[in-house]
Amino acid sequence: MPSYFGLWKLNRAIQPPADPKANLQQFEAFLGLMNAQLKSGALKEVHEFIQGGGGYFVTGDLPAEKILETTAAWEPWVTFELYETVKFPRPIEIAIGIWKQRVAMMK
Repeated sequence: MPSYFGLWKLNRAIQPPADPKANLQQFEAFLGLMNAQLKSGALKEVHEFIQGGGGYFVTGDLPAEKILETTAAWEPWVTFELYETVKFPRPIEIAIGIWKQRVAMMK
């Protein structure tokens, strides 16, 4: 099964609740969601960039439907880009095969 690499960013277009307590509750709920996703294995890693407001995540080896469910739960508070990954050494094998084909065509 594939795993995915994603870049996430807080959606600054959404105004936080005016009440500071409600804002804190919303923030805690979102962090709780990410924590639950980490514990369940849907996410392997979640990191925030030093400048804040964004970061990256790596999913577990899950079917696409589960990844959709995991990331859809973040909307609309977070926007993200998602990339399917290919685990090593397979990319190395593919690259070497392509180079061998190129060399063979040059003869």
